[in-house]
Amino acid sequence: MNVNIALLSISLIAIFGFLSEILFRRTNIPDVIFLIIIGFLIGPNGYGFTSPEDLSSIAPVVTTFTLLILIFDGAFNINLSSLIREFSSSLVLTIYNFVLSTLVVGGIFYYIQEFHLGGTSMMAALVIGFSLAGVSSSFVIPILNQIRVGGKLFSRLALESALTDVFCIVATLSVIEVYTTGIFGIQKTLSYLIELFAIAGFIGVLGGIVWIVIRVFEEQNYIITIAYLILLYLATESFGGNGPIAALFFGLILNNSKQLSSIKEGILSRSVEEKKKAVRGDLGIEVTSASEEKFYHLISFFLKSFFFIYVGILLDITDQTALVVGGILSVLIMVVRMASMPLTKGMAGAQRKLVNAVFARGLAAAVLIQAVIQAGMPGADYLARVVYVVIIGTIMLSSLRVFILRLSLAKKDK
Repeated sequence: MNVNIALLSISLIAIFGFLSEILFRRTNIPDVIFLIIIGFLIGPNGYGFTSPEDLSSIAPVVTTFTLLILIFDGAFNINLSSLIREFSSSLVLTIYNFVLSTLVVGGIFYYIQEFHLGGTSMMAALVIGFSLAGVSSSFVIPILNQIRVGGKLFSRLALESALTDVFCIVATLSVIEVYTTGIFGIQKTLSYLIELFAIAGFIGVLGGIVWIVIRVFEEQNYIITIAYLILLYLATESFGGNGPIAALFFGLILNNSKQLSSIKEGILSRSVEEKKKAVRGDLGIEVTSASEEKFYHLISFFLKSFFFIYVGILLDITDQTALVVGGILSVLIMVVRMASMPLTKGMAGAQRKLVNAVFARGLAAAVLIQAVIQAGMPGADYLARVVYVVIIGTIMLSSLRVFILRLSLAKKDK
């Protein structure tokens, strides 16, 4: 790729990302839709300014880095005190929706492919089920901010989106690991995954503790933290663990450093009053500042912009089968979301409707399906086309339901 074209591309990605966010604020249409449309228009199915082949050399690096930053940045949305406080409601809702969505979406995909479209593998069905089981945090958080949702409902939905992103990544990467290593059988697979997670968890937690202790790079710690994160990823992979999972644990330690360090001080203290302060988190030290977290969000924002433009370039509307299957799965995801109604009985009517209206899939699914392609799984290109259709379909359906809900609430206010 020509240097000038590469620099122009970086500039345009940032500009398009910024403009799409402005359009989202003005029109309530998610920025992801605009980014995918831009990618489609400049891609081979549009005006042909670029093609997937032009980006093939950098795609694996960008995919890995995006996945790393996505899960690291996502960890900053998981606050241990909020998790404990909302444990009985948020976590139950999250696990219920994740498991139900995985089973239904993966099961229906397997049924359609196996009995109507010439067959598929259980591995492919698991990939579809797991990668599409999570509500997109890149969709949920902006939507909630846009309609000014606060309090417990915001915490529940934000926590659900953060956790399901993590669940999707962990589950899909586990399927990829099983495929690439060729380890099959329940006992062998479980043993391997436990080892994988143990290594990743140990290195991630240890890396986080070490980073809290040293904290010597006060001036340039933003970039140094990213460099340190990459080293943790490489170390974990070299020891046979899973790099992104280590990034998750590292992010959790940094985000909850004040609470964790306060608990440590409380354990060491003999004073009852000090122990009470420790429980409240008053004795701890915050390792990351608000500006530092914003910096990580900005990196995630740029990578999101690039990735959805890339998805638009890859989008192939000539594959009618993928369009139909993706459309069916999109509607199915919307219907499955309604099955969470029994778990929201304690909420007000409008809140229950909002919970059911927010179900779009997004960045995690797009990044994960690229990881599946890089792993060389059979039929991965077709799976990717289905996933892209589902991402667009669920975003459109979810946006429509939120829009209708807002209109109905506005009429009631009048």
